[in-house]
Amino acid sequence: MMKKYSISDLWLRVILFFTITVILVFSFQSFVLPLVTTVFNNGENYPLTLTLNIQRAMNGIVGVGLVYVFLKMDRLKMTSTGFQWDKSRGNEWILLSIPIALAGLVPTVMLELVFGIINLNELLDLLGILLTLLVTIFAIGVGEELLFRGYLQRILETRYSFQNSALISAFLFGLLHFWLAGTTGSVLYMVTILFSAFAIGLTFSYTFKITGYNLIFPIAIHGFWDFFLFIFQAEFIYDTWLQVIIEICASSIGALVIFLIVRYYAENYQKKPNQSSEEVSL
Repeated sequence: MMKKYSISDLWLRVILFFTITVILVFSFQSFVLPLVTTVFNNGENYPLTLTLNIQRAMNGIVGVGLVYVFLKMDRLKMTSTGFQWDKSRGNEWILLSIPIALAGLVPTVMLELVFGIINLNELLDLLGILLTLLVTIFAIGVGEELLFRGYLQRILETRYSFQNSALISAFLFGLLHFWLAGTTGSVLYMVTILFSAFAIGLTFSYTFKITGYNLIFPIAIHGFWDFFLFIFQAEFIYDTWLQVIIEICASSIGALVIFLIVRYYAENYQKKPNQSSEEVSL
């Protein structure tokens, strides 16, 4: 069972971990991505879909790599984050995540369409769909869930309750997206993504908890949520503060739908975890 960090030691880890994450992601997007997509391609840019998926894959590599390094410093294994296959439930969680992600997206996208917030473009070709599926599940889903649920939330829970730990990790999840959105130069977009990511982050935290702290279910829901948006090459428009408020409400509704379905599943079909939050050690 993992020792409890002192408050100062815990927050040193959290602040250092989050700061390095932001710096690395920005560096990859600003310096490594242009290098990969031009220099290694004889100075020519790759098609947009491929470029975007390379960027997303890089972010996933940052997430997995950074968690691995921090775990090694404490002599812990990657499985301590909950990143391990559950033989009895793994397939079930993956299959359930597809309709669950869609159930959350449908009301969200409907509101966005009504208020002119989203543009859904032409569906990607088959190769683009397959590539996007691989990247959203194995890069975005794995990388971001390892970062914010598997590592940050778990170490926070050594000192704080699940509720407080989930709030903090979800806020940091939103804050990372806030800083990344800063590359667009749009304050409206930055504020929108901060609160929208915070709302869905809370749902992922709850999903993580009800599985007995196994990351497979939140990884799958997270990955398919992004997948269904990306294959339609969704573009978001935030020209007014009203659109920002509507988008935050729409994302919160989607997160609430997912939360309610996951809770219903946990209460009626999910096997009870063998260990409580305090008993599941890092």
